[in-house]
Amino acid sequence: MTNNQKRKKNKKNDILAAATKVFITNGYKNTSVAQIAKEAHSSQVTLYKYFPSKIELAREVMIKMIVDGYAGYDRQLEKSNLNFKEKVEGILDFGSNEVEAINQDFMNFMIDEFQAANGDDRVMKAYDAGKESFWGKILKQGRAEGMISDDIQDEIVMMYVDMILTYFMNPATARKTKNLVTKKYSNGLARIFFYGIMGK
Repeated sequence: MTNNQKRKKNKKNDILAAATKVFITNGYKNTSVAQIAKEAHSSQVTLYKYFPSKIELAREVMIKMIVDGYAGYDRQLEKSNLNFKEKVEGILDFGSNEVEAINQDFMNFMIDEFQAANGDDRVMKAYDAGKESFWGKILKQGRAEGMISDDIQDEIVMMYVDMILTYFMNPATARKTKNLVTKKYSNGLARIFFYGIMGK
């Protein structure tokens, strides 16, 4: 990678980091490109060179959050000194802490993006790209330790994951979904799911 390419990559990452901070704090609607540029110590002109619009920038923030989220979960899974239950609890806490920090308006935007309500499905594709690898790892350890009920096949778990996502992406249930995915309920949804596959 040349110095110029490295500089451009660093600048893009700086803008994404700044945008993530501002969107999570203020929400999507209440965030301006000017605020993001200021946080990134950059100009709006420079920002638009990397991201053509506010919605494209917010979408890229989401995709990065998904990729980084999988990486965070992987770090939990790779802690060899923890058993399956301890890893699940760590993942639940990690996810809960992440959700707690997100402004509700940006959460609403995120749900819209998962539903491709803004005319682009790249967020869902980013989620799908890491889904099987993540679930494959955690289910393999859970079964090796006898922590997942024998009558719950991997295919059933994956079907359940897809059913939840389908519900979240269905415009007919969007309002209810947005009310459920809040600081108050998100951790409960995750716990029901994870402890459900343990059969306990």
